[in-house]
Amino acid sequence: MEQKKISFYRLANEGIDAQTLQRIRHDKPVTTETLGKLCEIMDCQPGDLIEYLRTDKHESQVQDCQE
Repeated sequence: MEQKKISFYRLANEGIDAQTLQRIRHDKPVTTETLGKLCEIMDCQPGDLIEYLRTDKHESQVQDCQE
């Protein structure tokens, strides 16, 4: 958002609801529908907005499957 100079105010005016904006501010999950809306507003691809980070829980599940 910073690179595109798009504010939370503009996202709200474009139809992103307050609860969703709050989730974004606090790095909480959002729906794929919201991700699509953000990409449309910001003229970008999902990979420009999100990054997959492996968690300890996931790593332990992968290790359990390999045993």
